[in-house]
Amino acid sequence: MTKEEFDNKIRKSAIKFQVGGFRPEDSLTSSWIGNVTVKEGDESWPESNGQPMIPICQLNLKELPNRPENLKDIELIALFIDSSELPDDKPNGEGWLIRTYSDIQELEEIEKPNADFPIKQFQLKPEILDNDFPCWEDCPIEVPEEFDEDYYDLFPNQEGIKIGGWPTLVQSEIFWSPFNQHPAEPEFVFQIDSIEKANWFWGNNGVAYIGRGKKPESKNEWTFSWQCY
Repeated sequence: MTKEEFDNKIRKSAIKFQVGGFRPEDSLTSSWIGNVTVKEGDESWPESNGQPMIPICQLNLKELPNRPENLKDIELIALFIDSSELPDDKPNGEGWLIRTYSDIQELEEIEKPNADFPIKQFQLKPEILDNDFPCWEDCPIEVPEEFDEDYYDLFPNQEGIKIGGWPTLVQSEIFWSPFNQHPAEPEFVFQIDSIEKANWFWGNNGVAYIGRGKKPESKNEWTFSWQCY
C-alpha cells in the first residue's frame, strides 16, 4: 500500500479553534473557552457539590465552516465542570454538564455567579483542518510495516480544541470508543485540550473528550472522558 492510499483511508477533516489573538466579536453567542454566556428558558448557572461549576467552553456551531453530520441538529454547546475535582467517566450531570441548544434565537444571557474561576476567558475562532490522522491506537486499519517507525511524522494527529477528526489520545483509546462497549455506541464529537494560555489543564497536560450516542434512541446521551500524562 502506498502512503497516499493509506493516507486516504485514515485521514479525516476537522474544525480547530484558534484561542484568542484576534479582535473579539461583540456577540452573546460567540464561541469561548472559559466562558458561557447564554441559557434557555428557566435554566440557571449549574452547580456541583454545592458550588458553581466552571465554564469550560461555549461553542457556536453555526459559525463553523462545516458542521459535522452528528451535530446538524445543534446550534450551540456549553460545557461545565465541577470546581473541585475532575469527573471520571461519569454520566452527564455528575461532575460535568453539557447543554445543547437547537435554536440560538431562543437563547438569552445567563446570570453568572460571584465566583473566581481559575480558567481564563478567550474567544475562539474556527478554521478548517483538512488533514487529521488517528493516533496509533485508533487507526481503523492495520498500519503497514513500512510506516511503523515514522507513523506519527507521516500521519500527524492535530492537538488543540477541535470538533470532529480524530481524538488526541494520551494513554489509550477512549473507553467508550468503537473498540470498547457502551450501550449508546457513542462516537467522538469534540475535544478540549489543556490550554496554557487559558490557564486550564486536565491533570498533567491532558485532553478531555466528548462523545454522543449514535443510536437514534441515544442521540441525546453524551459521554465524557479525559486522559493525562
